[in-house]
Amino acid sequence: MGMLYKGQWTDKDDIIHGGAYMRPESKYNGEIPIDVIDNIATSPGRYWLIGSNSCQWSQRPMLMRHLKKLDKHIPLHIAHGPRLEGYAINGGSEWQIPRSDQTINHLHQLYTLIDNTYTGRSTVPVLWDCQTQRIISNESSQIMLALDKVETEGQRRLTYYPSALIEEMLATDSWIYNGLSNGVYKAGFAQSQHAYNQAVELVFDTLDKLELILMKKRFLFGNDQTASDWKLFTTLIRFDLVYYPLHRCTKKRLIDYPNLWAYTRDLFQTQLIEGVVNFPTIVAASFQNDTSNNPFNIIPVMPDLDWKEPHGRDDLR
Repeated sequence: MGMLYKGQWTDKDDIIHGGAYMRPESKYNGEIPIDVIDNIATSPGRYWLIGSNSCQWSQRPMLMRHLKKLDKHIPLHIAHGPRLEGYAINGGSEWQIPRSDQTINHLHQLYTLIDNTYTGRSTVPVLWDCQTQRIISNESSQIMLALDKVETEGQRRLTYYPSALIEEMLATDSWIYNGLSNGVYKAGFAQSQHAYNQAVELVFDTLDKLELILMKKRFLFGNDQTASDWKLFTTLIRFDLVYYPLHRCTKKRLIDYPNLWAYTRDLFQTQLIEGVVNFPTIVAASFQNDTSNNPFNIIPVMPDLDWKEPHGRDDLR
């Protein structure tokens, strides 16, 4: 995958320890200040969201941007193209940074533009401030939370972080992240049998637990969608396409879990996100760039999955 070391790109990466995958923390992961949240509403175009259609973490705030109808307030730039030095910013061509005379070809150049001694991975999503030319955040959960707090004129207040559920959501997000959302990467990047076995066991223990929860509830906490549902969604839509075959999570498929499969279709059929999910890009980018499990970069035929099949979950509470 590669990373920056003292401002210089290196193809080496500090993610494997003792045969096990360890995800580095995001560098810009603090709580987003209230003045930024206010400015998003009052200064359309000042903040840009830079993301990738292939990355589950990046897709989280991209979905929140649509759910909160902030498309006109926060322009979206999709980083795409051959990953020669991490993410290409514009298909390998130059991209002029908004409100700047600077151009870049790789995402990591955005990181060194504001810190020429930066050490760490250059990841998406990025919330970028065009006025101050700096990264506000590269932590998906913090960006999601900030976008949820934005109140625009003429929009009714809709929150995906209901105050009565905050503590329960944090606890749920934690065990889903550890067991599943990050667990699939621990399985896919494992370089020892022990690390792989541990990761896969935890992945399916987590899926089994979720299947039971969703037997009686339409969404994780009842009849209303929350940010926790959308975080889980970005993992589940990739499971049969990527994590099952490429990351070797082969015990069961998502479609083998009746409640989880129906739940994922239910979320997918939410009108506000129509057209946001790009399945061919998810598959192609993952098989060409993730892990060393596909040395010839062969993009597989996608499984036949009917995402528009009726989900039958409307009566669950």
